[in-house]
Amino acid sequence: MKELEDTLLSELSKKTDIPLVDNEPLIQTLDNTKSKATEISVAIANAKETAKIIDESRQSYKGVAKRGAILFFAMQGLSAISEMYEYSLNSYLTVFMNALATARKDNIL
Repeated sequence: MKELEDTLLSELSKKTDIPLVDNEPLIQTLDNTKSKATEISVAIANAKETAKIIDESRQSYKGVAKRGAILFFAMQGLSAISEMYEYSLNSYLTVFMNALATARKDNIL
């Protein structure tokens, strides 16, 4: 948009003997600017809608992330009870995947 504005201002500031309504390069620049501005407005509207959909999807998984974090830190804290309870990330992932496999399925997600 900045580049289009600069081009448009450049065309408007040129001194010519031709009236503005007969200045073909200026009219072409105005048409290009208008069409590009319309395209950019549509793209921005689409981007806002996409961002809204992504945010809604992200929010729906917030509970799962919270429970996963609780599980991870609970397993990590077991080593404070005894060194025998030291778990690796692979162990955590195994427990987490088993929990996902055995959990009641949600119809929404």
